[in-house]
Amino acid sequence: MTDGRSGCGLGVGGWLGAGAVALLLAGCGGSKPYVRPGFLDRPPARVAVLPFVITYAYDLASGQAIPESHGIGRDLFRKTFYYALTPLGYHDVKLQEVDQRLIQAWGPLEAGGWRAASPQALGKALEADAVVYGEIDRITHVASPLYTETSLTASLRMVEAASGEVLWRKRVKVAERGGAVVQKGQVVDFVQDQMRSYNPKVKFLRVADVAARQALTGMPNPPLTPAGGIGEEAGQTASGTIRLAILPLAAKKEDWLKAANELRADLAASLQNGTFEVLELQRVNEALTARGWQEGAALPEEPALVEVARALGADLLLRGTVTKWGRTYLAVQSWVKAGLALELLDGASGEVIWSDERRGTRQSGILKGPTGYKSIVTAPITGLRSSHLHRVASHLARAMADELKQSPAVLTYLNEKTPREL
Repeated sequence: MTDGRSGCGLGVGGWLGAGAVALLLAGCGGSKPYVRPGFLDRPPARVAVLPFVITYAYDLASGQAIPESHGIGRDLFRKTFYYALTPLGYHDVKLQEVDQRLIQAWGPLEAGGWRAASPQALGKALEADAVVYGEIDRITHVASPLYTETSLTASLRMVEAASGEVLWRKRVKVAERGGAVVQKGQVVDFVQDQMRSYNPKVKFLRVADVAARQALTGMPNPPLTPAGGIGEEAGQTASGTIRLAILPLAAKKEDWLKAANELRADLAASLQNGTFEVLELQRVNEALTARGWQEGAALPEEPALVEVARALGADLLLRGTVTKWGRTYLAVQSWVKAGLALELLDGASGEVIWSDERRGTRQSGILKGPTGYKSIVTAPITGLRSSHLHRVASHLARAMADELKQSPAVLTYLNEKTPREL
């Protein structure tokens, strides 16, 4: 069991048991985002997400490192936040580029030399208009037979490099608890939760996903402006990068369009890491709008899509449809479900390279083995929470993104052609 925290007004430190952890969480509150007045009048064009740090003052012996699970949670939160930020109208400095430049200027990241640098110095080194700081003042990973908890509380802020002024600030708090003490109803859920709890990467990935969504709620989203990457001309991409444009997702029902937008953002975040350079969603929308498309309408046919790909400089296009979305309740059983069908197209010809259709579900109630009569009633109701539906959708998008990147058809296609030949 490991736990690092600030007191949150309770004046508690050190290592606490499960009951104290629950009490401490109940006493901590979040906050609404702060946005500097006039933010969108002069938004930063290039934004760099700095390494996140844990600010809790551990009581460690000389030479002793922080718990490994805390380092995993810290780094996963940063990566998840970065990939969630990429669909917005900022030009993002890639994390690897940020880390390399910080090391060149101030030495090893863990030594923390870069933390003493001013926003002006950081902006100059990273060639960024603004930098994002992430400070985790509470992080927990508890895994025991009776109680599990993975949680974090953090403050994030975007600072203008030139002036050092805070442009945006948000505090987030997310916790996922389980175990026999707090999870009364489901035998299957209990066993699965116990197995997952001993893998901090799995648990923190879920927590970080919720925290990143929470952090970006209320963040200004400026219109995308042209800006060159480090060492690149404006509008061009680094050699060897495959440009992917994710088109707006269709929906079988009109009231699923909001869900379609969320799943599209999830796909963009999941596909950023690795093979593709995912073009900003706003830029894709603008290219479609210039050809007569309106939000919520059907996409143009392949010939027009090829023109869109050419205008964007996109090598590949990803389109899809939300096939399932919603919640079902039947007295002693409930389901949340999401379904998605995707197609990957060659940007030059419109040829379909890869396609897949999947569904994600989460059920609660008697079919999952309730352990008490009270749970037969309450489990199906709590299983209908919107957070469960969004989690299912997020996992579905991530699974389909992984399938796309690992597909033999896609890998063969990419190996046969260089980006400039596509």
